[in-house]
Amino acid sequence: MFKTYAVRTLIQFSLTSIGIMLIGSLPYLLFNMESQLDVLKMVDRKELTNTLFIYDTIVLNFEEYLKHMMTTLNLLFTDNTIQYYERGRELPLFPEFFDAYLQSMVYLLASLTLALVLGVLLTILTMLLPKEKRALPKGVLFVLESLPDIFVILITQLTIIWIYKASGILLFNIASGYNDRAILLPIVVLALLPALYIFKYLLVSFEDEEQQLYVELARGKGLKRSKILVVHIFRNSILTLFNHFKGIFLFALANLVMLEVIFEVRGFMTFVINHGVLNPEIVTIALFMIFIPTFIFFTGMQWILERWLHVKGELI
Repeated sequence: MFKTYAVRTLIQFSLTSIGIMLIGSLPYLLFNMESQLDVLKMVDRKELTNTLFIYDTIVLNFEEYLKHMMTTLNLLFTDNTIQYYERGRELPLFPEFFDAYLQSMVYLLASLTLALVLGVLLTILTMLLPKEKRALPKGVLFVLESLPDIFVILITQLTIIWIYKASGILLFNIASGYNDRAILLPIVVLALLPALYIFKYLLVSFEDEEQQLYVELARGKGLKRSKILVVHIFRNSILTLFNHFKGIFLFALANLVMLEVIFEVRGFMTFVINHGVLNPEIVTIALFMIFIPTFIFFTGMQWILERWLHVKGELI
């Protein structure tokens, strides 16, 4: 059984890696990227100011497509120092890119941890209420999850500014400066919507589990409602939460781009945005830096959870 799981995991990893390579080099298939990059670099060096005469059409250039994929593979699997172009200079990509990556991952992981804690707490507190009184938190959840992501970020920033003007107390830095970095507020803001989604999915799972016979049996044994929720129902909802958590992670990762731009955080995403056009290889490298650790984590956790639930069962 383990061998089958390992083979399936290896196939998934290989196919996704091939997909990343194909996507990362896709511009070379559809456009004359070499000439376009030369023009962009000339504009960047201010050697060319008028670009109205330049035009390009969509082409199918399989030779350049394959050539760029081989070049990228060579960069990934050799010991040569990877460089990127910036303002007429070729600079080493690492450790600057890795430092930006670590900074962004700190924001992302801290916000997901906070979202997980908030989502679980909100679910348990809501489940402790009588069934007829759960309509209010469900209604609030419906309204909040319908708000656009950027609206939540901007409203939070404006609220901090309003509190500062009214009281002179700056609760959080609302943007990163030269010496100061906005840390707590971006983490809190990035955690808000994932927390609501965790709350939503867990609440549905908890209410489904509440109808199961083992809950009635536990109540008949005199177990406290809080213990039933935390020990039994929550354990049986972990796999459901984990399956939804993959989508929540991707949602938070997408919001990380907007968050770095609005809070002026010089992180991983803004680095890719600023330098990925003139250095297409950075996009492929960035995708692998996100994919590999998350694939290892989610694959390992899925195997552990499925094995644990299989051994211990789904009931009391």
